Amino acid sequence: MIPERRAIFTTTLIVAIVSVSLFTIAIFFHWLGEPAGAGAGFCEAGHPGLIKQPVNTFSNIGFIIVGLLIGWSQASGHFKENKNLITQGLFFSTFFACLSVLLGPGSMAMHATTSHVGGFLDMLSMYMVASFIFSYAITRLMKWDKRGFIGAFIFAMTVQLIVHHLDYEVPVVGFIGSFCFGVFLVLTAIIEFINYIIHRPNIQLIYGIASILAMCLAFFIWNLSLSTSPWCDPSSLIQGHGIWHILNAVSIYFLYRFYTSERN
Repeated sequence: MIPERRAIFTTTLIVAIVSVSLFTIAIFFHWLGEPAGAGAGFCEAGHPGLIKQPVNTFSNIGFIIVGLLIGWSQASGHFKENKNLITQGLFFSTFFACLSVLLGPGSMAMHATTSHVGGFLDMLSMYMVASFIFSYAITRLMKWDKRGFIGAFIFAMTVQLIVHHLDYEVPVVGFIGSFCFGVFLVLTAIIEFINYIIHRPNIQLIYGIASILAMCLAFFIWNLSLSTSPWCDPSSLIQGHGIWHILNAVSIYFLYRFYTSERN
């Protein structure tokens, strides 16, 4: 590892260890509350014991692996010849790697406990990642500095948290918080497209397309894996929602490769 970038992986590793440890302690002592049906719509049958939905829980390990891979890659100086915000500084690379890791225990909290608190932690981790990619896209489009990114991140998080508490159902996705999360993903793709048209960055667009395709496939399988779907088998060890987790982790890795391929 490059000494001056070692902190990227160290910080990501600490976040992974602490968050997974807190998750383990929380479910052992029932800190997240009693089962309340959160995640019940994702097919897998509830089990007795500490882990209510084991397949949907442990399929989130992919996020932790990808986050650690991003942290290690950047600490090792991979893609350092590509001059961009991820490869040259510590802030953006560390932030992105840590948020990728937190998707794991965040989603685990819901599927392991099916509690309301677990459900909120799941959505919170998703909101943070959506806020990052939205803010990173608009920062590059507008040529903002770190302060602009932080402002955009706070704005995106505020909007999503406000919408999260609205009592509305939306066609297809159901929960309005999930809809708002999806809106920020679409806005990010639009901003990235505008940035590509206006600034013509030297970037490997294929990775961005791969990230979107992986996400779209994940969303397709997500719909097929709902409890109301004829494809649902609650007792199966192969759960569509678990595949959704894995494909989303793959999507994040492709997004990382998209970011790091940019040459200023």
